[in-house]
Amino acid sequence: MSSYEDLLKVLDSRKVTRLYWIITILAAIGGFLFGYGTAAEFAPYHYSGFLLGYEIASASLGAAIGAIIAYFYTDRYGRKSLLILDAGIYTAAAVLSALTINGIMLLVMRTVIGIAIGADSAVATAYITEYAPKDKRGSLAIMQQWMITIGILGSYLVGSAILYFLPSLAYVFDWRLILGLAAVPALIGLIFRFMMPESPRWLIYTGQFDRLKRELAKFGISVSDDILERTRREIQSEMSIKLDTAAKKALLLVGLWLVFQQITGINVPFYYGPILLSKLHIFSSTTNPVYSAIDGVLESTILAVINVAATYIAFRYIDKIGRRTLGISAYIGMAIFDLIGGISTLFGFNIGLLISFAGFIIFFAYGVGGTGWLIQAEYFDTRIRGRMAAIGALIDWLANFALIEVFPVMLSTVGLGGSMFIFFILVLVALVFVYFFIPETKGMSLEDVVKMFSSVPISKIKNGREIVLSK
Repeated sequence: MSSYEDLLKVLDSRKVTRLYWIITILAAIGGFLFGYGTAAEFAPYHYSGFLLGYEIASASLGAAIGAIIAYFYTDRYGRKSLLILDAGIYTAAAVLSALTINGIMLLVMRTVIGIAIGADSAVATAYITEYAPKDKRGSLAIMQQWMITIGILGSYLVGSAILYFLPSLAYVFDWRLILGLAAVPALIGLIFRFMMPESPRWLIYTGQFDRLKRELAKFGISVSDDILERTRREIQSEMSIKLDTAAKKALLLVGLWLVFQQITGINVPFYYGPILLSKLHIFSSTTNPVYSAIDGVLESTILAVINVAATYIAFRYIDKIGRRTLGISAYIGMAIFDLIGGISTLFGFNIGLLISFAGFIIFFAYGVGGTGWLIQAEYFDTRIRGRMAAIGALIDWLANFALIEVFPVMLSTVGLGGSMFIFFILVLVALVFVYFFIPETKGMSLEDVVKMFSSVPISKIKNGREIVLSK
């Protein structure tokens, strides 16, 4: 090992050990907490107008604020400290949510929780990609999305179990318990995140070489002081970087991917699934509002299980098949099941609607959801990765917030069937975008990805990997 590039090659070629998985799970706990936040609530507070939509969307709006905070924080102060701060905020806010005294306080706490989730989403995959070996970067980074799906499943299982065994306390105690239990994984994350290493790449570019040596040792990498000194001299002229054309090009593609990731309709089955499916009475019919809600949650639990299983496909194959191929096939499948859902709704075929939700989730989970968080981090230079990932997260959460606010209006005007057809059109637009503009990045180092955006025009970017690796 004789230079900065050699040091990065060692990071990129390491064997993934149990330590890597532990660190990655800790970094992705914020994803679990976001997923858990979709739990059905029975708070005895009644909202109307804008506040009714904000009750569901408050966490997403807070997440946008958290992404803005991450923009100014993470490239200057590091990845690890922000992850610790996020876990602390979530722990406190989860407890206060369970102890809330009125509806406004609950909305405020949900927004605060959103801030922690948003900051986490901006930094987690950036942090993971900066220590992950290049051949396993996709699998490790996809853990963020997998944890979201596990959190969604956990929320439904916990919520339905509590409501089933304590139905008489649904509006008194159950909802407080459901919300308060989120503090448990948050507290675990808070404690163990102190033990995580800081990002090696970030330490290099901030010139913290003494600390770099200690943190590399945690990954089993031993470097001499001579190597670190030579690395210091090599990067002195590269300590700062401007938002150049390559970064703007990458940000445009990431931003569009994240917008399509949200507006093509994935939030429908998970934010509104329990409400919609409980009205269909697929498994039972009851006039009791609590048991009707439980039935809806159980139906959505089926979708959540499918979501977890399908995301595992992405986890296994994103580094083998690739981001681009999975994305194209995913949008084709999503379009097909949007059509099935729209037609099933028009003809009153309730099981068909459930099948369409399930099929849509499968394709989204393995090819779209996790890929967005991955490219949000891997498309950018380390010196601006935190800020660019934060902008990507901001775009994602604003799109998420907009869809949650707009979807009830869509339901009241064009109905569920019409909404599914609108999503079908949006999926087709997304498919065209991915086919013509998203490059493959599997097996490439982060530095080669940046080189690709610097040297390949956007008209040829879909073949950028082949162009760069052939040189």
